[in-house]
Amino acid sequence: MDLNIYIVDDDISIRQILKNIILSNKLGNVVGESSDGDEGLQKIALLKPDIVIVDLLLPYIDGIQLVTRAKELKLPVLYVMISQVSSKDMIAKAYESGIEYFINKPINVNEVVSVLKKVIEKHKLTETLRHIESAFKILKDLNGPAAMEKTKAFSIKESAKLVLSQIGILGEAGSKDIIDIIDILTGTRMDTKEVLPRYKTSELYKLLSDHYSSTKYIGESNERAIEQRVRRAISKAIKNIASIGLEDYSDYTFTTYSNTLFDFQEVRMEMDYLKGKTKYHGKINVKKFLEGIILFANQNINP
Repeated sequence: MDLNIYIVDDDISIRQILKNIILSNKLGNVVGESSDGDEGLQKIALLKPDIVIVDLLLPYIDGIQLVTRAKELKLPVLYVMISQVSSKDMIAKAYESGIEYFINKPINVNEVVSVLKKVIEKHKLTETLRHIESAFKILKDLNGPAAMEKTKAFSIKESAKLVLSQIGILGEAGSKDIIDIIDILTGTRMDTKEVLPRYKTSELYKLLSDHYSSTKYIGESNERAIEQRVRRAISKAIKNIASIGLEDYSDYTFTTYSNTLFDFQEVRMEMDYLKGKTKYHGKINVKKFLEGIILFANQNINP
């Protein structure tokens, strides 16, 4: 099924070029277009497209404001921004507003096609996760919580491993601790409806330490050792993400995880550190990282 795409740009020639690229490459259906941000926001709310391509500089409200306000509508829409603006600060603000990719003008056909294919792939993945969510709920209704918990635990652990692999830390010692914490937390959520913000990080390490003590874990299982392993792994992750961003600001892994597993400004700080512009690393937030992994590994299952 083709996805519906909406275009917002005040240059009619750019809109026409984008439509031609989309249609000639069979990337989706162009369901509408607007020349200003205000009308674009209204039409997005009305038409609920799957993907929106939006210019940064627009009459009335700019592209960043449009995306920020549209995000408040909680629509399952993915946003791609295009602009002649080359300021990294402005591009960073665009990503912070919630866009998936930023494309620089003048329009490059191959880049547009490549980016849209990646966004389409992400949309399909999101839809697949929603179907999995529905299947889990049906399974729970049919077979009860015990069967659901067993199936869900396997899915969460395997999905978490995939994310950790994508950000380059699956081989780190702390990755097992991270996966086990997530496994424990999601099991707790199922049984008690608790959520991660209830816990302090020290309590998370205590939970895992107690778990290791009861399962004949081989290795350092005290809370301090667990904390050090987890923090080293996450610190490696932010370094990996920052390195990817320095190479390619539009890289899928960078844009996907830089503002979901970390605070984006801290990723930028780490990028500055790697460039030698500052002597300070970007800071990590263990709870935000864990919550982000849970989000990707088990999106909206048993909320």
